[in-house]
Amino acid sequence: MSPSTERAGSPPAQQADIDQAQEDGHDRTVVAASGGKIDAITLSSGGLAEISRSVQLHDGQALRVQVPLEQVNDILKSLVVRDPAGTIGSVSLDGLSPVEETFRRLPFSGEDLGSLPDLARDLQGVKVRARSGGRSVEGLVLGVDDAARAADGRHDESETHAPVLSVMQDDGAIQALALGSDATLDVLDPAMRAKIRHAALVSGRGRNDEVRVLDIGLTGTGDRSVGLSYVVPAPVWKTAYRLIANDEGHARLQAWAIIENATGEDWRDVQITLSSGKPVTLSQQLFKRYWHARPEVPVQAQSAQAPRPDSEKGVPAMHAKAIPAPAPMLAARGLRNGVAQRETAQDSIAPSRPQQQAVAVESDTSASYMLPEMVTLAAGKTYTAPFVDARINAERVSLYQAGQQGTHPVVALFLKNDTQASLPPGILTVYDQGGYVGDAQLAGIPKGESRMVSFAGDAKVTVRRDSVPQEEVSKVTVADGVLKIKRVARLVTTYSVTGAADAPRTVIIEHPRRQGWTLSSDALDSTTASRYRLKLVLKAAGQGKVSAVESQTRSETFSLVDADADTLMQWSGSAADPETAKQLAHLAELRSAVARAQEALSKTEAELKQAAQDQARIRDNLAAVPAQSELAQRYLTMLATEEDRIGGLRTDANRARANLEKAVENMTAFIKTLA
Repeated sequence: MSPSTERAGSPPAQQADIDQAQEDGHDRTVVAASGGKIDAITLSSGGLAEISRSVQLHDGQALRVQVPLEQVNDILKSLVVRDPAGTIGSVSLDGLSPVEETFRRLPFSGEDLGSLPDLARDLQGVKVRARSGGRSVEGLVLGVDDAARAADGRHDESETHAPVLSVMQDDGAIQALALGSDATLDVLDPAMRAKIRHAALVSGRGRNDEVRVLDIGLTGTGDRSVGLSYVVPAPVWKTAYRLIANDEGHARLQAWAIIENATGEDWRDVQITLSSGKPVTLSQQLFKRYWHARPEVPVQAQSAQAPRPDSEKGVPAMHAKAIPAPAPMLAARGLRNGVAQRETAQDSIAPSRPQQQAVAVESDTSASYMLPEMVTLAAGKTYTAPFVDARINAERVSLYQAGQQGTHPVVALFLKNDTQASLPPGILTVYDQGGYVGDAQLAGIPKGESRMVSFAGDAKVTVRRDSVPQEEVSKVTVADGVLKIKRVARLVTTYSVTGAADAPRTVIIEHPRRQGWTLSSDALDSTTASRYRLKLVLKAAGQGKVSAVESQTRSETFSLVDADADTLMQWSGSAADPETAKQLAHLAELRSAVARAQEALSKTEAELKQAAQDQARIRDNLAAVPAQSELAQRYLTMLATEEDRIGGLRTDANRARANLEKAVENMTAFIKTLA
């Protein structure tokens, strides 16, 4: 987007208006501001650029600004104009399809402009003068006939003839003229001639329709600087970190920004600000036309019913034990000869400091870094410069994440952001006194918070994990005939750590959190939204174990009437107090008595049923033999015996049923006495 005085950059329709105005002798050209430059750009991590520019206006000048077509929607959404000596009236520009709009109100199309006969056909009723083959005609166009005709008046497709123009002269006479290759056509109607010229200009420039010109109406007078700012898409700026770790729990952090000039204009002494945050970025087709779709109501001959009118912060563990500060994990190569040599080694790999620091500003939703120097960068080029250079706390640890493949942890740095603003996400290159040691991905660190970055494997440390599930009854209570049981499920995980043989280690174990479970561990150091962090400090060649106990309490209720004796005895052994255990044991005895009575009744009823079946069989056999036979007498004797047996079994069943009712009554009465 740039102010311009060049006519070649004007959109087709507006430039055609200018050309026509000059042809008619009226200079309606809007005076454009000369110069204009980009003063400042704020690059957002959301992929947008806020561009601020200034335009020098003199008394009586109006402001016209060229806009790339692909940026029109965003500029219509975000343009802010600052005129210190006046107010803004309105902003106008050509529509999305000026060629289409131009021909919408003309009697001819863009294709007709390429053919004289086709154009003449569309000028029906327009006064013209035509010449061809040494003849000329003048009058109102009646039409153009392309078809050749035979002597009988029918179309003759075997011959090719030139199109024939028919016109009506002022005296009413009609003349015809064959339009050959040498034909010329003069449009005598000034208004139509202007429309044809305008359409030709619009159609020609429409082939390279890539810009729009904003006409910004301002009321200010005098010489002044008018400011413009707007937000347009831009490449996301990137961050590349350099981190030089030492053995004293600190590190040198340097952040470099990588930006690209994709504005289509050269930058000259532009103030660049880098904004890191998570803005909500939206786009809308404001330059596109939308038509409301209306339902079509058919015409009704009779009356009809009317239509009905829509990445994670670590929180220190409150109960974590104090853990002594770890010894350095990797000794600097220069430490053998004392502190002086160590400082020399540190200085040898330290990057040069930037001439000036970027100005950091922390807001509620983002952090901004204003680069200290003006930037000059040609369009299409890439620029990189440091914007953070700080000494931060950096504890080196061996990080083991439960669930990862393998038994070796990774080397990580626990970084605390002690700078003036949040650090944006980026790739991190890690160095120590020996040089390059690895890369890491920094997810971003809010101001004052800490994050871990992993950059290498630690093959000298081995971590083995063993998990044992457990479950026990923690409490048994009885009330209103209902047994309430609390069970505690535990998962005991033990991490066995073997340290490096040549150096001490601080090992951080990230144990996953499970919803609904609580964790207890003497090694708990901090927590995140998804992990517990357990800390273990080992000396050289040391070994240690870390235990994490996860527990979950579950409650269950049972009706004592429905519980069997074995279950009651099991619960009595798990009762929280001796009295409850005694009551449950006695209830188990009563439940056993009910079970025995039920079993006795069931056995008696089964025998009674079998006796009745035997008696029925004997009767059937008796009916099948002669009444006075010896076999009949035998069946009669057996029938009498079974009758006596059935009588005795019925007595036993009644007695067993009474015993069962008594046992159930005793058990129910005892349950009612339980507290």
